[in-house]
Amino acid sequence: MQYQAVVRKFGPAQDVVELEQAALAPLQHDQVRVRLLARSINPSDIITISGAYSGRTTLPFIPGFEAFGVVEQCGEEVNGLSPGTRVLPVRSAGGWQEFKDTDPGWCLRVPDELTDFEAATSYVNPMTAWLMLHAKIGLRPGMRIAINAAASSIGAILIGLANAAGVEPVAIVRSEGSLERLRGRVEAVIIDREESESDLVAGLAGRHGLDAVLDCVGGARAAVLASALRPGGRFVHYGLLSGLSIPNSFWASHPDISFSYFHLREWVHSQAMGDVQQAYSEVAAQIASKVITTEVREVFPLEKVSEALRSAVPFRTGGKVLLA
Repeated sequence: MQYQAVVRKFGPAQDVVELEQAALAPLQHDQVRVRLLARSINPSDIITISGAYSGRTTLPFIPGFEAFGVVEQCGEEVNGLSPGTRVLPVRSAGGWQEFKDTDPGWCLRVPDELTDFEAATSYVNPMTAWLMLHAKIGLRPGMRIAINAAASSIGAILIGLANAAGVEPVAIVRSEGSLERLRGRVEAVIIDREESESDLVAGLAGRHGLDAVLDCVGGARAAVLASALRPGGRFVHYGLLSGLSIPNSFWASHPDISFSYFHLREWVHSQAMGDVQQAYSEVAAQIASKVITTEVREVFPLEKVSEALRSAVPFRTGGKVLLA
């Protein structure tokens, strides 16, 4: 038997995620069984549970896109993995349970240099940040970039990676609470208060000619950010923290910029697994060398998933909530 966090209807995670016990099915010949040790609670999990992606999500399901563990057992047709190997099984959700049976080809090898908690936070945010900076905008010394939600977990990672490449971003945050933490790492901090976009407009007024913007907020402020780009500058949209889509008028008013979306899941599923492992190995090296750090705020046992969700949602600055 094992504990599983199960979603049988869409809705707020705190209301619809139920802890259940289930028998372990016989392991298929071509799969591995991973004993999961630590799991992150990410916005992408909560959005999926809400039903936002109901067209591609079949009920019931077990959430959890980011979970770390060790190989417990290998099917008789499996080669290249052995019990005890530290892995991240990444093809699908299903991390919020004690064991996950999965395709060995979709298990990323985790280096011994990472702690269990570092491993459990090493995929969704770090890979997204690394790929946006290096594959999407071609980060190089001297570039001028802006990052919103800069006080978030992924904001801290983006700033760390940018600093390592000799770039100090313009950081956009919601309040003054993170100013001290950002000092010395960024070109400027702009306070973008929720009630008005006037501070954002004023803060960017003297900083036009940006090479790239990394946006995880969306809504009408996307147009304000895009206006600060140089002609041909890159606008990468990867999240919707505002809950509002970028308005249709955005594209007509900014015909001279390069706009793209980034979704880690789509990138991973479009690449050869060897290339995914190579990118992850580069990211893991940055974590091991402390260029990337993810603060962990609280850790709950899987059996207390409801309590963990109440702590994690709504997401705020101050670190990740993990299930261990």
